[in-house]
Amino acid sequence: MTSRNLSLRAFSARCALRPSYRQPLFIQARRLSDNGATGSVTQLLERIQTTTKAYLDFVKSQNLPEPSFQYGDRLDPRQPLPQEAAEAREAALEATYELNHLLQGPFQLLINSSGEQLFLLSLQYIYRHKVATHVPIEGDITLAKLAEATNLNIKDLTRFLRVAISCHVFHEPEKGTIAHTAASKLLINNPMIEAWLLNIAQEFWPAFARTVDATVKWPGSEEPNETGYSLAHATTSHPFDEIRKDPTRHQQFITAMRFSHLHPAYHLSHLMNNYDFSPARTIVDIGGSNGEVSVEIASRYPHARCIVQDLPDTIAGLEARVPPALRARVTGMAHDFLTPQPVQADLYLLRWILHDWSDKYCVKILRSLIPGLRKGAKVVVNDVCIPEPGQVGIKAERELRFMDIAMKAFNNARERDVQAWEELFTEADSRFRFLGVSVPPGARMAIIEAEWMG
Repeated sequence: MTSRNLSLRAFSARCALRPSYRQPLFIQARRLSDNGATGSVTQLLERIQTTTKAYLDFVKSQNLPEPSFQYGDRLDPRQPLPQEAAEAREAALEATYELNHLLQGPFQLLINSSGEQLFLLSLQYIYRHKVATHVPIEGDITLAKLAEATNLNIKDLTRFLRVAISCHVFHEPEKGTIAHTAASKLLINNPMIEAWLLNIAQEFWPAFARTVDATVKWPGSEEPNETGYSLAHATTSHPFDEIRKDPTRHQQFITAMRFSHLHPAYHLSHLMNNYDFSPARTIVDIGGSNGEVSVEIASRYPHARCIVQDLPDTIAGLEARVPPALRARVTGMAHDFLTPQPVQADLYLLRWILHDWSDKYCVKILRSLIPGLRKGAKVVVNDVCIPEPGQVGIKAERELRFMDIAMKAFNNARERDVQAWEELFTEADSRFRFLGVSVPPGARMAIIEAEWMG
C-alpha cells in the first residue's frame, strides 16, 4: 500500500493538518484528560515559552525582526513555512488559545463569543467608506480631519475605529489621532482581502443569523436552496445562481474564493507533489474552471491529455489561458457534472468540488461519472478531510468545524471525515473501490482516491 492509499485504520493516525513521522507539537498539546482539559495553566505557559522560542529562532535565522503589530511578521503569507517552524508556531497558537479560554473562565467564554462578529461589523464600515485610504501610511491624522475627508459622522467613525483598534487594526498614538498598524495597511488597495471580508459580511454573515431558523423550517434538508442563506437573502435560487444575478457580487465572490485558495495549506503543489498522475493518459478535470490544474499536470506529464470540464460561461476563453505549447493537450468542454459523463478517461479529478455539495448531490455527481467509466479508471478528489476528534489541536479543529457549519449555512454542503468520504462512494455504487485518503505534510486538502471495478 502506497503512502497515498491509506486504510481507514491508518488514517486516524495520519489525517492531520501537518502529518509527519513524529506527532506534531500541536497534537501533543491536545491530550484530553477525563474532564476535557488540555493541560494546566502551568503546562500551557511552559509550552508557550518552548514553542515560541523555537519559532523565534527560525525568524532570527531568516534575519527578520520579531513580529510586531506595527510592522507585522515580514513573512510572505503565500509561502509555506518549513515544517518544524510551522509546527512550532501552530503549537504556540494552540497553547495561547487554550490559555486564553482557561483564564476567561466558562462564564466569560460564553459571553465574549459575540466579539468577533462586531469586529467584522467594524471592518465592513471601514471598507465601505474607504477609511484606511485616508490615513497616511506614515504618521497620523486626527479623527476630526479623517471624518472630514471621509464625509462621515465623527461619533460613528470614532466608535467603529476603536473597535478595530481593540483588535490591532489601526492604533491611536494620542487620543483623537489615528495611525496605521501592519494589519490596517492591508486594507489599502488589496482587492483580494477586501473581497474576502466583504463576502463574509454580505453573503455569509446574514446566512449565519438565519441558519437555525432554516433547520427548523427544513429539518435535515440537503437542498441548496433550503438554508440560512435562502432565508436571509429571500431567494429560492441556489446561492451560486443568486450571486450571479449581480455582476459586482459575483466578481467579489470569485475574488474571495481565489484569495482563500492562496493559503499555503491549499496550494496546488500539495496535490502535484504527492500524487502520481503518470499512469493516466487521459484526465478529465471536472469543474476545472480556468484550467490551472490541467495546465500543471500537462506541464509535468508530457504524455497526459487533459480535458477541462465546466459550465459554458466558465469554460469560455480557456484556450487563451493555456500556454500555446500545451493547447493540443489541454482542451475545454462545456459540461454540467450533474449530468452523465460523456468522456471515457483514465482518471477523473474533482478538486474543490464536492465540499460545495450535500451528500445527496455528491452521490449524484459520482453516479453521473458511471457512463464514462471503464474498469480501472480512477476518481481522485482533492478536498478537505476533517480529522477524527482529538487528532489535531482544538484551535485547528475549530477552524475546520467553522468551515463545516459555514457550508451548511450557505448551501447545505459539508466538510467530511474519512468515513463520510468512503460512504459517498459506497452509496454511489458498490463497484467503486475506495482506496483511501492521505493528507500531505503542510496541506489542509486531502487526496481521496477510488477505483472503478466495472
